Amino acid sequence: MPVFTPTHHTDTHATRPGRIARRGGVRGVILAILVIAILGAAGVYAMMSMRSSGDDARTIDLYTVSRSSFDITITSSGELEPRRQTEIRSQLESTNAILEIVDEGIIVREGDLLVKLNSDQIQNQLQEETLRVESARADFISSQNAYDIQVSENESNLRKALLKLELAKIELQKWLEGDVKKEKLELDLAIERAERRLEQATEKLEETQQLFERDFSSREDLVNAEIAHLNAKADVQTTQIDLWVFETFAYDQRYKQLTSNVEEAEAELDQVERQNERQLANRRADLTNRERQLSIREDNLAKMQRQLEATTVYAPTDGLVIYATSTGRGRGGMMMGGDGPMQIGRNIRPNELIMMLPDTERMMAIVRVHESLAGRVRPGQTAFVTIDALQGQTFEGRVHSIGVLAETEGWRDPNLREYTVRIALDRDNSDGLLKPSMRADARIVLGNVEDALATPIQAIFREGAVSYVYTPRGTRFERTPVAVGRRSSTHAEIVAGLSEGDRVLLREPSSGEVLDTEFDQEQLARLREAAPRMMGMPPGAAAMVRERGQGGAQTGAQPAAAARPVSATEGESTQGGEGATRRRGESSENAAPEPATETNGAETDTQTGVIES
Repeated sequence: MPVFTPTHHTDTHATRPGRIARRGGVRGVILAILVIAILGAAGVYAMMSMRSSGDDARTIDLYTVSRSSFDITITSSGELEPRRQTEIRSQLESTNAILEIVDEGIIVREGDLLVKLNSDQIQNQLQEETLRVESARADFISSQNAYDIQVSENESNLRKALLKLELAKIELQKWLEGDVKKEKLELDLAIERAERRLEQATEKLEETQQLFERDFSSREDLVNAEIAHLNAKADVQTTQIDLWVFETFAYDQRYKQLTSNVEEAEAELDQVERQNERQLANRRADLTNRERQLSIREDNLAKMQRQLEATTVYAPTDGLVIYATSTGRGRGGMMMGGDGPMQIGRNIRPNELIMMLPDTERMMAIVRVHESLAGRVRPGQTAFVTIDALQGQTFEGRVHSIGVLAETEGWRDPNLREYTVRIALDRDNSDGLLKPSMRADARIVLGNVEDALATPIQAIFREGAVSYVYTPRGTRFERTPVAVGRRSSTHAEIVAGLSEGDRVLLREPSSGEVLDTEFDQEQLARLREAAPRMMGMPPGAAAMVRERGQGGAQTGAQPAAAARPVSATEGESTQGGEGATRRRGESSENAAPEPATETNGAETDTQTGVIES
């Protein structure tokens, strides 16, 4: 056995701390080396990972330019509407409450009851108007009788006046042609008789004087003869005076009296005629007034009867019942403090839209297109309509019409102007899959580009009049000007500036990723020369482009303005003012917007509001 001495024990305890310190130092160095190695490996791994992920991201953001075909489309949104629908409006002239109304969402047949409005007030008015009509009819009959009596009295008075005139004329004619001659003849005969009696009396007197002288006759006989002679002589004078009086005074007096009688009869006839005309005019005016009052009352009565009939509305056609308050217009009215949903007890104002009966067999998508694009939309263009409510199902259709006037969003966006485009869907909707007011996203095909060099639209940017893309150059990117042709909402045709296989960046790079270079003026000039030829412009167009492009070339030499991506709605302009010439030579699908010339063709029936699209 080993022997341990105290000294050995003491030495052992004295040397242990030194050994432990030496061992700990070695271990620390080794541990530090290991940590450094691990950290270095981790750093290398991280750098490699970052480089790898950067390369992956760089690869993902790059697009290889290739030849492809694509449609030139514009997108818009709206909702579905039937091509034909019947609007049911209140035909009443007063506000009335709903007593009965058909349930919304059911299919009704022609003649089915749709809605019944309160008619108590109209019935009371109808009764009052009936009494007014009876009173007006009695007044009219009384006026008619008075008119007939007046006509009879006028005829009688006129006959009397005419008879009096005729008798006066006959009396004048009788006196002139008979009485005057007769009286003259009688006076002449009286004179002749008196003269003859005078002659006899004279002869008798002479004979009696001779006999008295011979005493054959008495004095008494002589005196009697003298008296007889005097009487005969006086009779002659009297008859002559009677003739003179007749010719001098009696004729004129009688003629004037008879003539005056005729004139008085004529004046009386004229007075009777005037009086008859005046009295008949009064009676006729009163009769016309009574007749007009009766007609007005009868019209009011017929109108009240129609109003009473209008309180009950029946379906004019078959269709699906949709309340007006369920549509966009109705909901807007409710939000602005309307009368609430369509239900029993709700007040209906005059001409208020109550419900609609759409014919859902043929549907249309009503979308709104920005005014800058509306001029490129034409009737007959193909469109694809996607319905969100049907899990994104898409249906093909054709542009039916474009609104005549642009519409505004009102106070929400007063500067926005959009045209309403109606797209007729080809699908037969007899199964009712498509319903009115479903939200619809439309893609209208304006044209197509076949086998052309193209790139995604997000790869194109613009600075002033120059369009450009970002192409990789080492680890960074440089701006490459391009000539852009036709474009859609997703792709753009590259007329010049790129070749098939070139790669472009699909995003806007950060400032550190872009080389600080200006546009190459020679490259811009080559683009100006190449773009017209590629786009099929006539000879000489390049010179026009070059003249117009001086402003654009100078723009490239100036400090770079803020670059911005190109959208599908911007005009197809290229570098150096080429856009002005491009727009002159582009096809119809790229023409400048112009007002649409189609109307939406809506026809509305007065009573039921039938709208035919």
